[in-house]
Amino acid sequence: MDWNSFIYFPVLKTKDAELRAISAIDVSYRKDMLPTYEITKSRITKKNSIGDIVRRLEQIKNIQGKLPYILDVTTDPKQKNSQIESILSPINGYESWKSWLELNCGEQIVPMIHVNFELDEDLSEAKAFVASVTAKYERMALRLPADLEDDEYEDIIIDIVSALSGTRLYILLDEGCIRDRAKSSLAPVTSNYQRAFNKISSLPAAVEWLEKVVCVAGSFPYQVSAEGKDDEGNFEIYEHSLYLSLKHNRPMLQFGDYASINVKQIEMRGGTFVPRIDFCTSTRFYYYRKRRDVGSYIWCAKQVVKSPDYVSNGSWGDSEISSAAAGSPSGISPSFWISVRACNYMIRRVKELRI
Repeated sequence: MDWNSFIYFPVLKTKDAELRAISAIDVSYRKDMLPTYEITKSRITKKNSIGDIVRRLEQIKNIQGKLPYILDVTTDPKQKNSQIESILSPINGYESWKSWLELNCGEQIVPMIHVNFELDEDLSEAKAFVASVTAKYERMALRLPADLEDDEYEDIIIDIVSALSGTRLYILLDEGCIRDRAKSSLAPVTSNYQRAFNKISSLPAAVEWLEKVVCVAGSFPYQVSAEGKDDEGNFEIYEHSLYLSLKHNRPMLQFGDYASINVKQIEMRGGTFVPRIDFCTSTRFYYYRKRRDVGSYIWCAKQVVKSPDYVSNGSWGDSEISSAAAGSPSGISPSFWISVRACNYMIRRVKELRI
């Protein structure tokens, strides 16, 4: 496994839209991606009353095949169930998380190390977990905010590293949605990442245990129409602007995002959505919306293919836009078209990061 080949690190919840999107991406792009999957509960039905996460784990394995991935679990209360609650418990060195990994996951995964200062103040349980699995995994991951103090990074990371035995560590610096802050000024956001990267990469013996630091941020808006007119508009992709500001730190600093999914994950109810199709260039998103009537998605797709800013990647997402523009949309739900957008966006990011 050439771990240096990974240049894009999307963070995806295991909801239908995200899984559909990444599964549709050709392996020629996916071989350059190391996704983080945040396990969420599966769709609740009469036969699946708790939203069993085993279903999501099986979906991930089917999508990834032999390709490696980082495995995490969601902390979103709306997406958790009793299984996820147990995984996040630090009792007995995160015993439940260790059991789930042993029973359901292969050696190509990169498990996330969970840190919970409320229930594990001295990180003894986190260290016990790391010590118990380090022999099995070549790589592990640790997810931290990008705005901690220098001594906080040092205390946390040195504690975790002390339990490693040959395993190398990805450190994901995750600032969530940066859109509002970036609109005011991107400079403070960039400064946080740069300072954190400088501190982490200069920790003792980092060359021996640090695989990569990954800058993770999202900027897709909660309400797209707030960025333009009701029926159309465009807005900046701040993830790309952040990349341009920090790319001089490559290859030790790598880049990820939420694959054009807003971190709040709006739950669409019947009658509340306006049909919309989005597409992106390297630097901007464009959208077309049409208040619901017959043919709304067809109208949106026709506007997309007519746009001088639209360039097809020849992807599944582009073929769905073409089909809709020709009058035969495969899907008429927001979730389906989120998949189309995310698929095309991730391909675009890989192309940009290859440059």
